[in-house]
Amino acid sequence: MAREEAQSGPESTSLRNLWRFMAYSLPYWPALTGGVVAGLLRMVLHLAMPFLLKSVIDEVAKPYVDGAIGAATAATRLGWMGAIFGGIVVMHFGATLGRQYLSHRAAASAIRDIRFRLFRHLQRLSLGFHTQRPTGGIVSRVIADVQAAQQSFDLILIQLSQQLLQAIAITAILFWSDWLWALVAFATTPLFVVTTKLIQGPMRRATRQQRESVERMSGFVQERFAMIREVQSFTAEPHEERHVLGEAETLRRHTLQQQLLRGILQAVTEITRFTGLAIVLGFGVYRIVTGGGQTTLGQLPMFYMYTNQALNPLQFFANLYTQLQAAAAAADRVFQFFDMEPDIRERGDEKVLELSGPPAVRFEGVSFRYPTEDPAVVLSGVNLEVPAGAQAVLVGESGSGKSTLMSLLPRFYEVDEGRILVDGHDIRDYTTRSLRAAIAVVPQEPVLFTGSIRENIHYGRRDATRDEIAAAARAANADAFIRELEDGYDTEVGERGVGLSGGQVQRIAIARAFLKNPQILIMDEPTSALDATSESLVLEALARLAAGRTTFLIAHRLSVARSADLVVVLDRGQIVEQGTHEELLRHDGAYATLWRAQTGESGQ
Repeated sequence: MAREEAQSGPESTSLRNLWRFMAYSLPYWPALTGGVVAGLLRMVLHLAMPFLLKSVIDEVAKPYVDGAIGAATAATRLGWMGAIFGGIVVMHFGATLGRQYLSHRAAASAIRDIRFRLFRHLQRLSLGFHTQRPTGGIVSRVIADVQAAQQSFDLILIQLSQQLLQAIAITAILFWSDWLWALVAFATTPLFVVTTKLIQGPMRRATRQQRESVERMSGFVQERFAMIREVQSFTAEPHEERHVLGEAETLRRHTLQQQLLRGILQAVTEITRFTGLAIVLGFGVYRIVTGGGQTTLGQLPMFYMYTNQALNPLQFFANLYTQLQAAAAAADRVFQFFDMEPDIRERGDEKVLELSGPPAVRFEGVSFRYPTEDPAVVLSGVNLEVPAGAQAVLVGESGSGKSTLMSLLPRFYEVDEGRILVDGHDIRDYTTRSLRAAIAVVPQEPVLFTGSIRENIHYGRRDATRDEIAAAARAANADAFIRELEDGYDTEVGERGVGLSGGQVQRIAIARAFLKNPQILIMDEPTSALDATSESLVLEALARLAAGRTTFLIAHRLSVARSADLVVVLDRGQIVEQGTHEELLRHDGAYATLWRAQTGESGQ
């Protein structure tokens, strides 16, 4: 039973997710309905053409050849039928245009909504979700997978319904006209049905594997281009090329497998259709020659055209199955992200955090493990109190838990045990948005967005004026170098700040934090990668930024701890010492050991 469920599960999930995907088109039902109606009209006009051809042969051509009517009567009848044909052509043009435009208008609107909602949902997932997945893979779901699933709108909501109705209508016409001839016409369809049944499982697997290969390769390529400096500095281009070639070969193999199965299905479909038409034509000629069944000459092309229209859906269904497998696999991958719940959840009764000044911050028995398959304890029983407006410097070896502890304060992750208090209240009692609005983070490697310098600083507060942006830049020691640039504040910077030095990028990030005007400031080794001149400018700006705020500074260089109100030493996820610089040196413990290792001094 478990094995059967495992086999049937993906198919049922795919179908369910396809319906969920298409449900986004319901708000646009007027355009969708218009497309369906136009498509039905187009189908009816198709059905009229074979009957019109029969009438031309039986009511005009044959009576004229047999001498039953004269040239004038034949011309009159042909003129009327030509007018009918012209009317059908005009209506067919309008119906085709309406069916194409209206249905795709509804689909395009639904796709816009899906992309927006998926992007909004992904932004609200925890930092752990994003750090555990390559950015390229996430982007692939938002762009490529949504695009692949888009075809299900037209395929199912428009084409499938119309093809089924057309097949049913034509089948009824054929059996009403001559049931024996109709049975002969459909003699080859069991071949198509059996082949489709046999091929559906392998086709579904091949399609899913292909989509997974595309995501894996997309993520790898995007990551490597984002780290192109490291790749080139380690002369690792041949290694990366071999890796990409391997991923491309895997994708090629899955694509070829899918195309082989698709080719088999298409070949069987064409054989079924051509053989069926040949049988219909041969049987009709036989009945006309032998005079059986009162078959007229005009019935032969009519029956042939109707049979061709009835068998045409076989080609559609063959393509439909392949396309739906691709759409279903893409929909599964889209809703896999949609169905993920954020780790940071709000109860609904949270208050908005409103601070009139720098708050006191307290960590009480905080323990944390990263949400991985094999989680290890990163923080254990951390107790720490930082008074309002104080500056706390966190030191310790790499991996001791400094950055992780600071990631918990803005609730990038949720604590496993204990709680964090801001002005005596658990941060979980505040809305996440208002909590993060009160905190600014200046990371070790700040990121700038593609755009102008002004836009990057403006990101700190969207309603800031140009004067406020310039004032923030001056406070961050960034205004002078910005004005020296050819386009000043309108200078375009590349992704991640390409085109600027590390110190310049850091000062723009500090200007962004100034503009936000937070009451709590977190700085994660902000000068670790800077030269002496840039470090001096950045430290001066940071000191100005930290004034009047509750500040946490993660430091590798212990010289910044001299003036701190509180120095906190972490080791293996626990606080082993805390106090002022002088107190910890007198204690001669872990901090004193770190100080001597860095400075070679035993005291101040």
